[in-house]
Amino acid sequence: MQQSPPLGSASALADDYAARGFAVRADLGQHFLRSPESARRLVDRAEIPSGGQVIEVGAGLGTLSATIAAAGHRIWAVERDERLQSQLEQRLGEFGGRARITIDDVRRVDLDQGLEAGSTLVSIMPFAPVLAAALVRHVFGSPLLVRGLVVMPVLGADLLVADEAAGLRVEEVDGIAREDFYPPAPSVLRVVAIERSRACSK
Repeated sequence: MQQSPPLGSASALADDYAARGFAVRADLGQHFLRSPESARRLVDRAEIPSGGQVIEVGAGLGTLSATIAAAGHRIWAVERDERLQSQLEQRLGEFGGRARITIDDVRRVDLDQGLEAGSTLVSIMPFAPVLAAALVRHVFGSPLLVRGLVVMPVLGADLLVADEAAGLRVEEVDGIAREDFYPPAPSVLRVVAIERSRACSK
């Protein structure tokens, strides 16, 4: 198992992983956020209720997770890649009970047991469009989630818009640079706000 580099600033941390040749997993659409400024802008855009609970799918190195927690919110960071567990524990440890980490595929997690009513999804989704759209649909399968703000490939957002059965309203609210990630995103990205267009049937 690869060892986590020491903690540092968000950009230095991602660059350190790059310099050490950390093998990102293409099957997970894995990219790491390098820009603390972009993380802060995402949190500002998300309009999270004061002290509210946030779930992040694909927490990666914890850059966005830590920004959410530092803003006073409670973060549930879900990450499938077990190689990143120690890094997330280090990054989020300072926030104590305000931060929770689950290492698993979010599709195997009982969201209704972990989410509170009125929770928000704030995530950088995998940069594999079909997977990104599938994960958004899955998380919004919990009636406890009311809104989301996610970064995803344009094609992934288009898939959600076209899927009337998902019952989601998807609105582009911002863009984000491909170079804000390691490795750089392979396609154009969008920041989209997501809400239900009808009540969850679950």
